[in-house]
Amino acid sequence: MNILVSGAAGLYGMHTVEELLARQDITKIYALDDLSRGYPDGDGLPVNWSDGKVQNLKQRYQDMSVKEMNSLNIDVVIHLAGYNSGKESMNTPEEYFLNNEHGTFQFMQTLLRTKNRPFFIYASTVEVYGAGDSPGVDEQSCVRPQSTYAVTKLAAEQHVMAVGRWYNYPVTSVRFTNTFGENHSIYGYNSVVASFIDRALRNEPLIIYGTGEQTRDFIYVKDAVRALSQAVSYRKEVEGLIVNIGSGTQLSINELANSIIRLTSSTSEIINLPCEKGKHLGFKIDIGLAGRSMKWFPVFALEEGLLRTINWHRALYSI
Repeated sequence: MNILVSGAAGLYGMHTVEELLARQDITKIYALDDLSRGYPDGDGLPVNWSDGKVQNLKQRYQDMSVKEMNSLNIDVVIHLAGYNSGKESMNTPEEYFLNNEHGTFQFMQTLLRTKNRPFFIYASTVEVYGAGDSPGVDEQSCVRPQSTYAVTKLAAEQHVMAVGRWYNYPVTSVRFTNTFGENHSIYGYNSVVASFIDRALRNEPLIIYGTGEQTRDFIYVKDAVRALSQAVSYRKEVEGLIVNIGSGTQLSINELANSIIRLTSSTSEIINLPCEKGKHLGFKIDIGLAGRSMKWFPVFALEEGLLRTINWHRALYSI
């Protein structure tokens, strides 16, 4: 089995390739990334992947041609490439539309014309649910995206699922919650976990917008990418489905901040600032379908994931 992973140099991508490398049923992994977003570890694609099983492809995923796809004899595509900041998307909406939505549309149209018609796994986001209509959401809940980022991810997901229905093309969409771990972005619009860890290690104040009582579902990246591998294994069971992936538990931003301060032995204080636009109180994400359809359950405790991520930050900055 040959697999192409787009966005291979990102948070999900790096760990996805590592997860797939351990599988004996995979012959070749094509790690596709244009390296345009900037990565902590130089070019972003590890040289130790050069063991014959992984081939790095430095190009935009939108530029892949039918001829190229056919020459690689791809069986599965895991589409992780995309811009992923709600705040940034409101400042650069056209870039997000072109890369996330239009790019994915182009990619699907290319795949439709390939000889293999590879199984397409699309990485979406639970941000499509917006603020949520109830304390909990499942895959059937109403979607009300609140940022251009979430809109483009939902629109791309709908393009993918429509192709699946119209052409009987094998697709599935995995909606991820707030994922953190080694190799997450440390530039520009980084995540709350990355920001808190970075500041805590420097003993700088941790900034919380609002009261900090708002909750989120945080999942360690190793759990997240294992869901992608499970989707490959349970292809027939998940074809045509949209599946939520998260920890299934809620954590307040205050609890997250205090945990990171404790785990880093930091002297940082917590500062509360007025709430920004687009914020919501949070909701519980139902992950039952992931367990039923592809036997996936999270196994990493939050603290273990945070410690691994903190150690990565320390090594990166030599702190």
